[in-house]
Amino acid sequence: MSTGATDPLEVLRDTLLRETKRCVRPPVGRFRHEWLAPMPPREASREGRWDDDNRFAIGDYTGGLFHHDVSESTIENCRDADLAEASFGSLLCFLDCAEPNGCIHRIELPHRVRDPEPAKPVMAQLALRAIEAIDDGLARAERHRVLPRLLAFVDYLERRTTGLHGLLLTPSARASGFDSDVLTAGLPENSVEGPDTNTFMVLEYRALAELARRMGDAATAATMLEKADVLAHRMDQLLWHERARSYVALRWRQGAAREHEEIVGHYDPDGVWQPLASWISLLPLVAGIPGPERAASLLQDLLDPQRYWGPAGVRTVPKNDPYFQQAPRVMIYDPRRGERGPVSNWSGPVWVLASFYMFRALQLHGRAAEARELALRTATTLAEDLRTTGMLHENYDDAGRGLWPQRGTFLSWNVLATTMLREAGLAATVP
Repeated sequence: MSTGATDPLEVLRDTLLRETKRCVRPPVGRFRHEWLAPMPPREASREGRWDDDNRFAIGDYTGGLFHHDVSESTIENCRDADLAEASFGSLLCFLDCAEPNGCIHRIELPHRVRDPEPAKPVMAQLALRAIEAIDDGLARAERHRVLPRLLAFVDYLERRTTGLHGLLLTPSARASGFDSDVLTAGLPENSVEGPDTNTFMVLEYRALAELARRMGDAATAATMLEKADVLAHRMDQLLWHERARSYVALRWRQGAAREHEEIVGHYDPDGVWQPLASWISLLPLVAGIPGPERAASLLQDLLDPQRYWGPAGVRTVPKNDPYFQQAPRVMIYDPRRGERGPVSNWSGPVWVLASFYMFRALQLHGRAAEARELALRTATTLAEDLRTTGMLHENYDDAGRGLWPQRGTFLSWNVLATTMLREAGLAATVP
């Protein structure tokens, strides 16, 4: 991974761009367009064994198309013409592989569906970003029927994954993409209405509204904006927990008579039922859902060094929480296979994605200095990893040590470190 640059942040920027271009894959199998994998090819992955799930277990994601990875990395990748085309191609691959009922799957392989669970509601956001960045984006989107297919997906989510509080259900911790997150891990599938899935749905409605507006469909745009407002209001009403001063996750229970019976939580050492704490409880900040007083409480929690604010970036569980741990992997029971298996750890480690969302939250709420500091911590962590190991990892501990994977370089949404540097005005070398 040699580069002619000498400044660590410039080396990082150059490496992220160069290696992400190596993640572009040609059409293959069901994928009729160029598409983006989260990692560059590895020697062992060049045999064409795309269906080998064991490669996923060891951290080799080179053969799969991942919903959230593509969507969020497109925020940065669309600044490059080639990567913008591959991002739009990835969107079309997802749409082409959707079920007749509108379901877009979260992970696709060239020859089959890898996971049948639906994608997060991030596909319209991906579409809007890619369409803005490519030539004749709106015309090409119309030709490929992007808007009607995205509307069919949102209709599927509304029909199939709406819980009994009127909020979206998270299919599972695995399907959330945050495998070991404490608000969903180990609980039955389709039983949790969490702040993450619903925040993404609010953002998805808004993206659909903007896309419809640009395509001249004012009625659909108005409908989507109304749905976004209704869902945001419902989240603020039902998921805000006053004593915890945070958003919580709910599980509907027949005959529940007390508040805590439906809140995903635990008994603390004093025997008091407490909502479980997770970084996803801060995500409503990104969509501007909480009012000023509630936002101030969440930001205070985010910026507490004993809680989420770590030296390498945002911790995914607070440091002073009994469930905080920064192991590379976690064993989770998989009901599909009837056995436990290793999954990525979102119960304490630092992920660039979580740091990026909180960076945007800090920007939105007028905390420019803290956003700048978070951008620097994030980029420094990656730059030091690159300097000392020659690779990049998908998550880190507080000391900045890369936790996973043990081989290969994880790109995906790590490219957002460049976005953060640029938006914070930290690197003159980042165009």
